[in-house]
Amino acid sequence: MPIFPANSNPGASPNQNSPSGEPVVEEAVADTVAALAHETPRTPVTAPRTPVTAPRTPADMAAFVFSAVLSPYLVIPFGTLGIIYARSPADKFWLWAAISIFFSTALPVIYVLIGMARGTISDVHVMERGQRGGPFAVAILGGFVAAYILHRIQAPTSVWGLSLLLSINGLIIGVITTFTKISVHVSVLSSTVLCAVILHPELNPYALLWMVPALIWARTKRGRHSVWQGIGGALVTIFVTSVTIYALNLGPRLTQFVNNLIGAA
Repeated sequence: MPIFPANSNPGASPNQNSPSGEPVVEEAVADTVAALAHETPRTPVTAPRTPVTAPRTPADMAAFVFSAVLSPYLVIPFGTLGIIYARSPADKFWLWAAISIFFSTALPVIYVLIGMARGTISDVHVMERGQRGGPFAVAILGGFVAAYILHRIQAPTSVWGLSLLLSINGLIIGVITTFTKISVHVSVLSSTVLCAVILHPELNPYALLWMVPALIWARTKRGRHSVWQGIGGALVTIFVTSVTIYALNLGPRLTQFVNNLIGAA
């Protein structure tokens, strides 16, 4: 190995310029010292390469689709529309639905978008647990306000009770998420699905309930939650939803749901 690097003059002093007019650079001196010490010359530091992402498998794509389609941003408004539609007269449906969806979904979304614009919220899904306090508070208070308004304009219990139920579940889940991680996706879906099959006894409960374990699988597959975080979210909201429905004097429908669940098995 040559002792002196290219473009240097062996007889020149350390401070002499190279033939190109540039000073002898520090890297060249370091390489010379390394060669004298029988060490490997220093290599330049390069930026880390972006890892190549493996092609998505069908299971990955299925998990992504389930997570997107069954997001709370879609489950709450569409679930609300479906439940209210079957319990509302034609001339009241759009008014009741607009009140429910504005306070339960639109208002929290507006809050999140404003937070993103100000830099206080990182993404639309609010993945950072420490950023969820504000959106949770807006959604919970919005649900209580919607329930109060709907009750005042004489909507049936099955309509205003839905907003109340979502707010109570949100309050419980919000408290839990301050201490540990739990799947909000699964919680919202479980609450909405259970409310739908209880308030609509004509439905086959398994026609909707299958989505809960499917979403638990999807969230686990995508690495967003563990299986137990998904199961925990489902169990908490199933308990809270059942107690709330019973407290709203809808106990007979809860009993009928259990009978339908056993009969359809």
